[in-house]
Amino acid sequence: MSQPWLFHLALVAGTLAMLSFAAHILRQRRHPAATLGWLLFMLLLPWFAVPLYLTIGTRKLVSSRPLPAGAPSAGSDYAVDRLLARTGIVPCGADRIRLHADGAEAWHALQALIADARASLDVGLFILADDVHGEAVMTALIERARGGVRVRLLLDGIGSLRIPRSWLAALRAAGVETAWFIPLLHRPLRGRTNLRNHRKLVVADGTRAWTGGRNVADEYFAKDTFWTDLSLEVEGEAAAVCQRGFERDWHFAVRGPAPAAAVPATGTRVTVLHSGPDQPGDTLHDVLMTACYAARYRIVAVTPYFVPDEALLQALCLAARRGVEVRLILPARSNHRLADWVRARALRELAAAGASIRLVPDAMVHAKAVLFDDTLGIVGSANLDIRSLFLNFEMVLLMREPADVAALAEWCARLDARAQDAGLPPAGALREAAEGLVLLAAFQI
Repeated sequence: MSQPWLFHLALVAGTLAMLSFAAHILRQRRHPAATLGWLLFMLLLPWFAVPLYLTIGTRKLVSSRPLPAGAPSAGSDYAVDRLLARTGIVPCGADRIRLHADGAEAWHALQALIADARASLDVGLFILADDVHGEAVMTALIERARGGVRVRLLLDGIGSLRIPRSWLAALRAAGVETAWFIPLLHRPLRGRTNLRNHRKLVVADGTRAWTGGRNVADEYFAKDTFWTDLSLEVEGEAAAVCQRGFERDWHFAVRGPAPAAAVPATGTRVTVLHSGPDQPGDTLHDVLMTACYAARYRIVAVTPYFVPDEALLQALCLAARRGVEVRLILPARSNHRLADWVRARALRELAAAGASIRLVPDAMVHAKAVLFDDTLGIVGSANLDIRSLFLNFEMVLLMREPADVAALAEWCARLDARAQDAGLPPAGALREAAEGLVLLAAFQI
């Protein structure tokens, strides 16, 4: 008699749980294809879908709290600045911003910054590779720690998974504090496996920072490398803001004392923007949308992977249709073939709207930069894909000074000179259907 009753109870409980998860899926901001994919998975295979959703399905952390709201910058003509001010993010001062021309210059700058650190050295990386350049950085960190500098190394639990444990042991023995950001195997309440820290940041003494799109691996620095990337140095108050972002990441990884919620003083040089699952909104996505609608004559975007959500794609298409020059610069072939294949749908729509699609045939373009008119340049770790905009922890710098924006425009122009117009033949029904199926998993690309 009890078995039918238990079965009925289990069935009711399972149905209620499935409906609860379905409601949660619908509330989350996702690509429609990804939402449909999760709902179908939950309906057809609930016993597999529920634990998988708990592992990789959610994209916001429970600990997310609203940022303190601030007033728009007095007299600001920039819609982006007014948007950010409402969430407590305001511009700050920078004594210097310098873009790196190539990998050799970026490597020299990174070595010099590490060597010059006197009190503290904070390093947060997505990929620290077990190769020549990775070993050189780890050796330098050991030397600085032995020299009395407080060195902290924060590595992403997936991106740097291949680092030999013997190296980590050597770092710790020398006094380097190390931590993993959401390790592959972790307690359920300590983050989600699909939420990765994609930021690349090295801060010395809270006054100088090295950041951008480069990981620490041979392909990002070698002179004869096939890879093209973009990183930069920033000094002054902006570096201190970068360090406060590192402090928050470090606190999340080690559960140490919570850092003070300091707000940078208003300035005119640069805005340091952290985005990710630890925030209630999708700030970087909102910035890009706002800037697209505010652009008057030019949008230039450089990214290795172009898998935008529908809203950002339409914002770019509408800009092109109203006469704004929209130019997208991509690698002809990236290191992620699936992303290359699925991007065609968005590229065809952009091209039909009048945008210029440019492909670099002789390089794996890993740089991440967006230029709006002559008034806003964005450089950092975020790609123009759904993963970076909605899942990853990312960091970008919003540059406003004319000289800084002009330097970024010049860098983009040099890259564009190496590119060719893309040929985008019409897709058949079979390819369009296959692209739609791939987009069901677009959040996990």
